Amino acid sequence: MHIFLIGERGIGKSLAIRNAVKLLRRTPYGFLTLFQDGDPDSSSLCMVPPSHPDWTDNAHRIALRQDGRMRLLPDRFESLATSLLQEARSHPEGIILMDECGHLEAGLDCFHREVLQCLDGNIPVLGALRMDQSWHAFIKNHPGVRVFPVTMDNRDSLPEKIAKALLQPSLTDH
Repeated sequence: MHIFLIGERGIGKSLAIRNAVKLLRRTPYGFLTLFQDGDPDSSSLCMVPPSHPDWTDNAHRIALRQDGRMRLLPDRFESLATSLLQEARSHPEGIILMDECGHLEAGLDCFHREVLQCLDGNIPVLGALRMDQSWHAFIKNHPGVRVFPVTMDNRDSLPEKIAKALLQPSLTDH
């Protein structure tokens, strides 16, 4: 089973994911997207492995803020995403994080194929989706995916729900 959290920017999706990972006690692989200086309104966006959240340097930059808008560096994005997701698939004892799938990667077919390979695999995936993004319908509609909406009311209770859902063996395991 795979779980994706969906909600507005800043609602607590990433925090719920981090807290769920602690409960799961599985090594996280995959990617995190973090702002270079921590400010989503003024800084560049980086993609880093979960083991190195401090790698918000120019080598991991996937989008630049210019004239108040994010401008994707598509080759850098696909190179980093492909590498991190392929590495994640080589660790069946872990969990694959995809935090977050947003609006910038809408037209990146190579990235979409990597995501689909993860979803078709047996390693649990835990990710976050931005609201109202039509490109990630294939994620939400995948038969192995459950989508949990994140609200101010449920965000603190989600980590336990996520951990419980991911730790339960699926019906196909019997």
